[in-house]
Amino acid sequence: MIGLMMAGGRGSRMPTPEKLVMGRIPVAVRVARALESCRTVTGVVAAVSPHAPRTRAILESHAEILDTPGAGYSADLAYALKRLDGPVLVVPADLPLLDGYILEHISCKHDADFWTTILVSEGYAARSGLSEGLTVWSGGVLCRYTGVSMVDAAHPEAPSRHVTINDYRLAANMNTIQDWMLLGAAQDSPVHFGL
Repeated sequence: MIGLMMAGGRGSRMPTPEKLVMGRIPVAVRVARALESCRTVTGVVAAVSPHAPRTRAILESHAEILDTPGAGYSADLAYALKRLDGPVLVVPADLPLLDGYILEHISCKHDADFWTTILVSEGYAARSGLSEGLTVWSGGVLCRYTGVSMVDAAHPEAPSRHVTINDYRLAANMNTIQDWMLLGAAQDSPVHFGL
């Protein structure tokens, strides 16, 4: 399974691109290392747009770089998938608490017949103190997209299915300065993982 990190955003939600700030290790590097440590991932690819030259520079020694047009997340993801083969684990570059264990747990849920989207319940994310995210109803429960998904690159039109995993490593997305401060404090503290 290829680990595809989406790292081409403008980083406009905060004064400094969020994929570059958190402790001494850039967040995008943390995500690349999580993918590298996942036993089910055979290679790490970073999809980077012209809008993120600094992110591209720091990832060159951590992943194979796939330059995308910078036409937006969905368009760049579609562009990247056309250039890959086999099953792909897609992760955003702004989930700083990801690790190989949660990625292995997720990859076991891959089904080649579906585009599997990983969610966390909105209640879980709200209790964790994180800012609002993009939500969807799944199985009668209001859930939040994590940005993590799996698809066979040859079948991007596969029907969608949702899997909910309430785990802080997936919920902790850096969307605002408040999230950045919360996650900066949490990175070295014990946190609740849902596994």
